[in-house]
Amino acid sequence: MKVICTKCNATYNIPDSRIPDRKASFPCKRCGQRLVVMPLAAIKRDQPPQAKPRSRPPEAIQTPSAAQAAPAPPAQSSAMAAEFPEITAFEPRKYALDHLLLPNKKGRFKTRLNKLKLRLLGAVRETVDQLLDQDEQVMHVAGATAYYPAEMIFGNGWMTILYNRYILVGTNKRLVAVNTNYKMNKPTHYLFQFPYNEIKKTSRGLFGTSLVLTRKKGKRRTFTTISRALSAELKTFIDSKIDPSAEFATDAQPRDNLCPSCFTPLAGQLMSCPECHALFKSPRKAALRSLLLPGWGDIYLGHRFLGFMELLGSIIVLAASLAFLLSDNPSDLIVVLVILLFYNGVDCLLSMHMAKKGYSLEKSRRQPAPAEQMSASRA
Repeated sequence: MKVICTKCNATYNIPDSRIPDRKASFPCKRCGQRLVVMPLAAIKRDQPPQAKPRSRPPEAIQTPSAAQAAPAPPAQSSAMAAEFPEITAFEPRKYALDHLLLPNKKGRFKTRLNKLKLRLLGAVRETVDQLLDQDEQVMHVAGATAYYPAEMIFGNGWMTILYNRYILVGTNKRLVAVNTNYKMNKPTHYLFQFPYNEIKKTSRGLFGTSLVLTRKKGKRRTFTTISRALSAELKTFIDSKIDPSAEFATDAQPRDNLCPSCFTPLAGQLMSCPECHALFKSPRKAALRSLLLPGWGDIYLGHRFLGFMELLGSIIVLAASLAFLLSDNPSDLIVVLVILLFYNGVDCLLSMHMAKKGYSLEKSRRQPAPAEQMSASRA
């Protein structure tokens, strides 16, 4: 049995063996809406009886021609399926695998580049399946690192790579960036989109391992550490989709962010999703936590390794500060206060910057919908 949430469109496939004998309900894991499950006996009882088809004489039966027959779904190449049996998990309607996986000069599909593409797609397949529109299809994929100079200089240097990993998914409508862990095998926090009609031009950087998106409105976005071959494929594809004559309205705000719960395109600086009412983690809370104790704000945002490293650095700074205070020089107190203010202040600003990059969900928290608020007030 398939149960679909009426609020966020989340789909649940319930085996017949687990359907209860009585009417039951369960909360949607994404938005908290109560979903009702009816027993199979009640469903069959409510269905109208189907009329038996009338038999026709053999001469009245007509075989439809090839032109009249319904079009079959696109089948994957037999050679591709023989070399990659795992492609059966990807729906042909959503993934243009004939376009994604290219053969080498010998006609073989099992290349290192195709293995990388399938590994990246497999890591974000569940997320991509849910955020794709009805007529949207994946055409390209690449692994990348988002480049933020402020984090490299004032933050944690090479550790920014650990939590700024993204898998770029190029569809026939837009480029989607899915934040992942440092191994790039699991989605984590942020989701971004870049519709092609909002992109002005693209470039690949000095060494051809980057993808720089110059947009008609909004900040330029830079992704680095991309395979040269995948970077070239993405740039060529995006350039073919860019329409120079398409203008972006001056009063329109780019909706780069995607809600991690219902995947609705959103503008920045929201505290909750206007569609599914999911609550987002607050930049203010992250900043205050890091101001009080460096690393606490990053742990709140879900960057646990980074937070514990900053917390370790805070302990070292505190120990050095105590050593200064044990001396008899009164001016050392001023030095200690300046050091603590600088260290905590920088971590506070960085935590706020990271919280404003995109939206991440508050755990098990959802803002009541307007109808729920009215019912609660009446009660």
